[in-house]
Formats: sequence, C-alpha cells, structure tokens
Amino acid sequence: MPRFILMTISYFVSLILTFSSYFMNINGQSSLEISNRFPVVFAPVDVSHVIWIVIFILLGYWLVMNLKKTSIKQTVLFSSICIIQALAIFTWHHELYIVSLGSTLILVLYLFLLYNTYPLNNNSLSGRTPFSIYFAWVTFMLMTNTSFTLTSYEWNGFGLSNPLWAVILLTIGVAIALHIRFHHFDIMYPSVFIWCYIGIALHNGFDELLVTTAALFLCGVLLVGILFIKKNPAYQK
Repeated sequence: MPRFILMTISYFVSLILTFSSYFMNINGQSSLEISNRFPVVFAPVDVSHVIWIVIFILLGYWLVMNLKKTSIKQTVLFSSICIIQALAIFTWHHELYIVSLGSTLILVLYLFLLYNTYPLNNNSLSGRTPFSIYFAWVTFMLMTNTSFTLTSYEWNGFGLSNPLWAVILLTIGVAIALHIRFHHFDIMYPSVFIWCYIGIALHNGFDELLVTTAALFLCGVLLVGILFIKKNPAYQK
C-alpha cells in the first residue's frame, strides 16, 4: 500500500502540473505560448499535444490495474518519472531551457528503464503499452525542445538551413523509432512518431514544403516498418 500511495501522489503531481502548463500560466506563460515564441520548424501543430490526455489516461489505468503488482524497481522508476516530468515543466516555464533539457533527457532514460522491465510480448494496457506511448512522445519532445533551445540561443546550425536540420532530425527520429520497432517488437512507439510527423507537416504546411514532404514521406516509411518488420519471436511457433 505505501508503494501505491507514493505512485498515486507522484502521478497526480505530474498530471496537475502538465495540464496546468497548457491551460494555466506558470510563471506568466503557457507551454504553447513558449513553443510558439520562435519560428521553430521541427515542431508539431498545437493540437498534437492532446496526446497528453491519452498518456495520462493510460498511466492512470496502469496504476489502478497494478495496485499490488508492481516491483520495487517499477515503483521507484514510475515515481521518479512523474517527479522528473514535473521538474522539466517547471524549469521550462522559468526559461531554464538547458536544465529542462537535461531533466527531459533523464526522463527519457528512466522511461526506457521502466519500459524494459516488461517482456517483449507484453503489449497490454496494464503492461508495457502506456510506457511505450509515453516513451515515444517524450523522446520526440526532447528533440523538439532541443531544436527550440538552439533557436532561442540563435545557433547558426553550422551553416545549414533550419529546414535542412529539421529533415535531419526527422530522419534521426525515424531511425530511433524503427530501432525500437525491430529490437523491441513495438508497434505503438513508431505509431506515436507518425502522429508527431503528421503534426509537423500540418505545422509547416506549404511554408516549408521540404519539411512537410519529408515528414509525410517518413510517415510512410514508419508505416511500412510497422506492417512488415518481422513478428515478435514470442509469438512465432
């Protein structure tokens, strides 16, 4: 029971701060106001962030269904993830972008550790799936926030244009997603990246046609990876 109380408290701290960052001003500004402050090409349309609703519903379901089933390692990782999520948001809103990026990187690593506590054939809503979606979205947000931070510091991109860097990041994202798909036999992880890339295409529209075209093309690549990469050996006979 103490474990469940710890996870529940940390869950609600993360939930409240995450949604407050969108619907209320923290330090006088919302998350979307910060995101739209600079013309960042590698960024999704605002509506893409509704995925947070899905993530927290699934995390809440996971929490209830695993009332007495979590290991000590899962308890510590889950609670830490929620607190780090809250810290990343707090520092981001106080314009400590480098600190927030560091927190988000740690968040990605902790999510990967929790993700790996489940076997490859566990894709249930009370198992690996909520963390698969969360892990994918936070990985994407790390890339987006890195792009935002570099733009805010007026990084020259080693002479390369912003659209070209966006295409490079899109390609890196696909490589990560297909790696997870192949080695962890996970369909949800690359599916989240498809959602994100559609968001990038909608965000850029005809203004950055190279980025929009690349995003949509790579959505097709991810879809092919989802459909045709070999099955999980756990299901093969």
